[in-house]
Amino acid sequence: MKIIYLLKGFIKGKIRAIYIPLLSNSSIARRYLIKYNILGSNSLYCYNVWMKNLKYWSKLNHEVPKVVVEIGSGNSLGVGLAALISGSEAFFALEKTQFWNIETNIRVFDELVTFFNTEKKTKTISLNESTDLKEEKFDFPSNILTKAHLAKCLKEERLQAIRKELSNPESLNNKYIHSIIPWNNAEIIEENTVDYIISHTVLQRLDDLPFAYETMSKWLKRSGSLSHKIDFKSMNRTKLWNEHWTLNKSEWNIITGGEGLINREPLSTHLRLLEKHNFKIIYQIANSDTNTLRVEELSNEFK
Repeated sequence: MKIIYLLKGFIKGKIRAIYIPLLSNSSIARRYLIKYNILGSNSLYCYNVWMKNLKYWSKLNHEVPKVVVEIGSGNSLGVGLAALISGSEAFFALEKTQFWNIETNIRVFDELVTFFNTEKKTKTISLNESTDLKEEKFDFPSNILTKAHLAKCLKEERLQAIRKELSNPESLNNKYIHSIIPWNNAEIIEENTVDYIISHTVLQRLDDLPFAYETMSKWLKRSGSLSHKIDFKSMNRTKLWNEHWTLNKSEWNIITGGEGLINREPLSTHLRLLEKHNFKIIYQIANSDTNTLRVEELSNEFK
């Protein structure tokens, strides 16, 4: 059985080695290979992700974060666009590979504006990505997004200025939108200028977690916050959700086709890096699946 999973993973990894560069270098490939209206290219999904993070933010703050950074913006800049529509002044989208197209971003933006303008869409925010987990529900953060505040944010002149920048999200002259692909050094964002850094099932994919936490600590203001959702599962590379921790480095290299896929770092690594950079955990949700592995089954580096 282990050999079968190694072989399947190896084939998937080799396909991914072709697929990812193709997406990064071809807008036509992105248009036809990325499914329309799912996850990052789904405006309601982006809206819900931002509202969830804004709800977390509202536990500590009473106004919308001015400067927001998203690590791993994915198939569109939708999460950051929702932040801008709700009143943020600048958004940095950091990605290793370009997955979005300009027309997708514009469509998502227009649909997001409709959500913010439609009271029915903004009563309860839910985000249920897995049938294995309880559905997360959040009341609309009306303590921050008051009617008076939204009236200012949704002025046509402001919305058109944001929308115009979507024609060239990577322009250094942009006021609102800053798409940076790839992001590989701390100098891309000025130190001590960011209010909120968020990611949604991305940190498990980063090759260099120490670098990521170090740069986040540099970018954030002392009053700033992080909000990260991290998926520790094996990304369907093994039969059990946590069986990837039983594989040694050579086996993992085979099962991912040499493409890494995820860094396999456990929660303890993230907690250690948070402590190293003087972060304090204010709010935490832990969803745990059933474990059937014994300690002796784990590879040495995860025992």
